[in-house]
Amino acid sequence: MSKIGDGSLLSGSSKKENCPPFSRGIFITGTDTGVGKTMVAAGLAAWCRSAGVDVGVMKPIATGCRGARAKTLVADDARRLAQAADVDDDPRLINPIGYREPLAPYAAALRARRSVSWPAIRRAFHRLSTRHAFMIVEGIGGLLVPIDRARTVVDLIRMVQLPVVIVARMRLGTLNHTLLTVREAQRQKLPVLGVMLNAVDPPARDAGGRLAERTNPAILCRYLPVPILGTFAHQPHQGPQPWSSAALIPWVKRSVEPQFLRWLLNPVRKGGVDSHRTLCYSHNLAT
Repeated sequence: MSKIGDGSLLSGSSKKENCPPFSRGIFITGTDTGVGKTMVAAGLAAWCRSAGVDVGVMKPIATGCRGARAKTLVADDARRLAQAADVDDDPRLINPIGYREPLAPYAAALRARRSVSWPAIRRAFHRLSTRHAFMIVEGIGGLLVPIDRARTVVDLIRMVQLPVVIVARMRLGTLNHTLLTVREAQRQKLPVLGVMLNAVDPPARDAGGRLAERTNPAILCRYLPVPILGTFAHQPHQGPQPWSSAALIPWVKRSVEPQFLRWLLNPVRKGGVDSHRTLCYSHNLAT
């Protein structure tokens, strides 16, 4: 079984446009859009900063951005990541590619008649990863979201060469979405550290929905070839308070497995922990 921190997790395939190998960081993707990737990424960034880690953040591509001109478009998610990490990096480095319309990147690029600049992403990541000791990069949508006619988020992950953390919903339906995402990541030979279950939606009102939310983690543990690294309780998004470090850090401490938090402090150490065996079986199907 793969281990957190095992070098084999960083052996994903490479292409000509890849950045130089950079193992100190994680790439946050999701099973879908709206699964709470930004809040999880922001929470991990805030926790890393509080633990003394020089953390940098990046949202390479975003849509639904605000700005007076195309060159000044920046996503709210990028601003939230920067706030959580307490960094003053240029917003155009954190979010080098932005589109105004809230669409998939390829659709937004076609409508804006402005294609995604992969060299701009590569340059921004290189500058940020040189400046900071650890990088948290948030993707857009899921693995197979098209970025241009030939490439998807998978190619973005290969460019930055970071191990992947997959954020998934807690509710009914997450089993299929999560298992498909992990299987596709493995088929693409991406290094997957594990899955984080996020109760981005309010608790289900019906008994069947609540039962699914309680039992999904245990079922996933039995089927997933990677560990569940955290289980996040619902965090209301209204107002600025949920995005403050004072709210995010306790949320992460309550939700993320301690072994993964220790790994974040030293992600390139040799060996590691048998994460799937140790972390996964903490979930009880009978509860």
